[in-house]
Amino acid sequence: MSTEKEITKKSSKENSLIDEIPSILPILPLRDIVIFPYMIFPVLVGREQSINAANYALDNTKYIFLSTQKKSSIEDPLPADLYVEGTIAKIVQILKLPNGLLKILVDGLLQGKIKKFTDKKNFFEAEIEVIVPEVHSDHEMNALVRQMTQLFKDYVKISRNVPNETIAAFDNIEEPDRKVFYAAANINQSIDVKQNILSKFVLKEQYYEVIKVLNSEIDILKIEKEIDTKVQENIAKTQRKFIIQEQIKILQYYQ
Repeated sequence: MSTEKEITKKSSKENSLIDEIPSILPILPLRDIVIFPYMIFPVLVGREQSINAANYALDNTKYIFLSTQKKSSIEDPLPADLYVEGTIAKIVQILKLPNGLLKILVDGLLQGKIKKFTDKKNFFEAEIEVIVPEVHSDHEMNALVRQMTQLFKDYVKISRNVPNETIAAFDNIEEPDRKVFYAAANINQSIDVKQNILSKFVLKEQYYEVIKVLNSEIDILKIEKEIDTKVQENIAKTQRKFIIQEQIKILQYYQ
């Protein structure tokens, strides 16, 4: 009887990347968004603290840690207002706007976790632990990938907010970690739900969480669709009734 082996080795590319990333990184607090690894995303930066962090990253290694605020309404967050789990990213493009804002394009690379904030005053900076999710190559993992894939496709087909082209891009992804992060990024859900996925460091746990979210979302979308159908039927019935009443009035008028 063969035994399933866990794959814990990092790819040479990941090893090289991990060696290149500084242990201490500037932090860019995010509002109303969770950026996952493998996402390339534009971020509008306007707060002085965030501009300082972005400029520091740009002047040095271009690496920056993306951490979402627990409450988006907070204008000047403190360390306690940020999730410790986030994404290590690299600034690939920056545009200085006339109004003083910065528009930066970040490339999400790896999961990370804030270990300890430094004493930096004009922006957040912290020692960051690089996280590479544990990957288990076994029948359970294969089943999780298969189930999540089908659920995500079902979700896209029934959702009004996710374009169908998303499925084609999803099908071109082979790596299981990239696949689950792509699905998580395209689910229309709250910050807390998405952050919960990013806060897990075992790939199987991430898959289970995404599957749970997708099942819930699909159930809700189906109910919404049923409600829409009933509403449209009632509207059509009311319109028919009104038309018949008007026709009767016309016939009575000419009798």
